[in-house]
Amino acid sequence: MKAVELLNSELMAKGGDQRSERIAQQVLDYVELNKLSPGDRLPPERDLARSLQVSRPSMREALRILQAQGRVEIRHGQGTFVAQPQTTRQLQAALLTADVGIEELFEMRQVFEIPAAGWAANRRTKEQLRLMRSTLNQLNLLAQQVPPDYDVLQKLDAEFHLRIVEAGANRFLNQSVGVLQAMLNTSMETTLRLPGRLEVSRHDHEAIFAAIESGDAKAAERAAALHIMGAYHASGSANRQ
Repeated sequence: MKAVELLNSELMAKGGDQRSERIAQQVLDYVELNKLSPGDRLPPERDLARSLQVSRPSMREALRILQAQGRVEIRHGQGTFVAQPQTTRQLQAALLTADVGIEELFEMRQVFEIPAAGWAANRRTKEQLRLMRSTLNQLNLLAQQVPPDYDVLQKLDAEFHLRIVEAGANRFLNQSVGVLQAMLNTSMETTLRLPGRLEVSRHDHEAIFAAIESGDAKAAERAAALHIMGAYHASGSANRQ
């Protein structure tokens, strides 16, 4: 009798594990369907369970599974967030500990940003163009202030580039936005303060935006490549000073 009870208990546990794994996959499907990016917060546990029509205990266990897999991050008192992929976290750590040289940094910017500009020219929406234009307007206005607030300028500059990536509508690239953000922050910190660099950067940004707005993918890629190379040469000048 005890053997039968033990077997039933094991079967129930196995069934529970399978159910939790199935719900975990539903959560991942929810993230993809709603285009949530790393760092975005999921709905509260109660609301997510209701949305997926599962019990709260089952949802809680599914989220624990996803946290163990590194797919979500549960922050007590704040909620559950989409986690950065492990490779992204490793690259960010490398950037923060200066394991990546400036030349490698700009080579990776070329890998990310040049094709993204071309894709953005082909895939951008009217709303995405509006957001790019709005970010550029803020950036240009702030650059005219004396003295400029370089911290805010850096954030707006990075935001413009990230909006291009978003308009490129490539899911893999969008998942790597955290790495790109770290790259942009590192590279811009050394260049924006150089005399004349803000005006050159403004001209480059306008050229990239014009190409994307007109739907000219090749021109967008060329403009992005020129901008990155200009920033790279400027960074070399900054390091020599």
